[in-house]
Amino acid sequence: MIVKDMRPLSLVEGEGFREMVSTFNPGYILPSRTYFTRLMEQKYEKTCQKVKETIQEGRSFIALTTDIWTSLATEAYLGVTCHFITEDWKMKSLTLATMPLDERHTGVNIATWLEEVVTKFNISVDNIKAVVHDNGSNVVAALKLLAEKHNWVSVRCTGHTLQLVVNHSLKETSISKALGAARTLVEHFRRSELANTKLKEKQQQMNTPEHKLIQDVATRWNSTYFMLERLLEQRWPVTATLSDPEVTPRGKHYFDLKPDQWGLIEELTQGLQPFQCATEFLSGQEYTTLSCLPQLAKGLQRSVQQSLIFETTPGKAFLAKASKELEERWGDISSFCKEKDNTIVLSAALDPRFRKLKFMPAEQRIEVKSTVEVLAIKAGKEFWKSTQEGQLQCHSVTVPRREEESVLENLLQSDTDSLSEEEESHEEQKIQMVRKEVQMYFSESQIAKQEDPLGWWKENEGRFPNLSKLARSFLCIPATSTPAERIFSAAGNICSQKRASLSREHVDMLTFLHFNSALI
Repeated sequence: MIVKDMRPLSLVEGEGFREMVSTFNPGYILPSRTYFTRLMEQKYEKTCQKVKETIQEGRSFIALTTDIWTSLATEAYLGVTCHFITEDWKMKSLTLATMPLDERHTGVNIATWLEEVVTKFNISVDNIKAVVHDNGSNVVAALKLLAEKHNWVSVRCTGHTLQLVVNHSLKETSISKALGAARTLVEHFRRSELANTKLKEKQQQMNTPEHKLIQDVATRWNSTYFMLERLLEQRWPVTATLSDPEVTPRGKHYFDLKPDQWGLIEELTQGLQPFQCATEFLSGQEYTTLSCLPQLAKGLQRSVQQSLIFETTPGKAFLAKASKELEERWGDISSFCKEKDNTIVLSAALDPRFRKLKFMPAEQRIEVKSTVEVLAIKAGKEFWKSTQEGQLQCHSVTVPRREEESVLENLLQSDTDSLSEEEESHEEQKIQMVRKEVQMYFSESQIAKQEDPLGWWKENEGRFPNLSKLARSFLCIPATSTPAERIFSAAGNICSQKRASLSREHVDMLTFLHFNSALI
């Protein structure tokens, strides 16, 4: 119960809990908190081992998400989750750590902490494909170090980027005033018991859903969307309540919104809906998300430029600013350039829903396909090499030493001179097979957008053995760092100032067990 409901260990010492247990069984002696602490530590060790085994069984590339959080008790933690595609082509997510932090959150320290987590779970640094993180300068610096050291790909959280796009688009003066008025209105109903009671009466009279108003949170733009959406739903019960003399004395009708503000709120709700839909979709962790980003970014740009037509000046200003922000932040997300990281585009190319690459110019599609071919041949060579080495070990074959070559002979030697003509011919045949495999993949039609790309790869892995290895490494990367953030949402239940007696190591253990409960 402590693990499942994320309760502090001090629960077992609570008077009410002890009375409840005594009521169930008066003769039962409840063990001490020390007993439950020891039990949790034992479960943690066992589950750690199961997580290691699960990762090893996956034998696949892994993507990490990470974020840093400070609790109400002013304690800092580093959250780390891992994501990979199983042998059965299912997306698997595991929580690795809620690491307590004592030192400064510098780029060097964050890089070291991530390496420590990876080492703890016996994950080879060569198996880490990418790390998804927010836009914080210290985390960006850490990933730059890790990219240079281990070739890990740095992926900026799309959720944070969308947050910046929307926040900047809402800064127009009239919009800020309307949002401020909406917040004041909601706050009034949250504070006034009389206003709340009258609102319920009006909801019943008008046959409106009996929903409470929603207060937004500054750090979550989509909470502003939900606040406005709920206000629109409750507009007439709210207006009627505020018109009641018992609720609002004569001459004090400043809580109600002006007609032009209601009109603007309606437009903003329509304008924010595509961003909310995109954020919710990209935050999923049971399906592939990063590969959808180029097409989704195009869709968002299309919605603010063409699909939505607003009448108010502030509404038009919102659309123009949102379009500009999307262009500045994601304008090149659909382009391919050998000088930059192309993980997102390559991920889309390996998703059978987007393999025609319709979101990018035709001349760049050829470059993407060529790059996929090069990567597939490289992956194939690594697999052939490992298979060959395994066969040599199994048969205990001793490779005879060649006579010592002169320096000149060594310099003039090509990469394939060590192979016999038969071996070289066989190698070339394999490469040609990979090329045909890539050509066949890109020549086939895209599957429907609603179909599961992982399910498609499961069915077609035999037809595309080399490309499927690439697909595993790219399609496992999440588009957001939301999985790491979810750790902190749960950890907040046990890290409040009231429960600060829980040690930080035990916070790590409890969150680890809670999110990996399927393995317990």
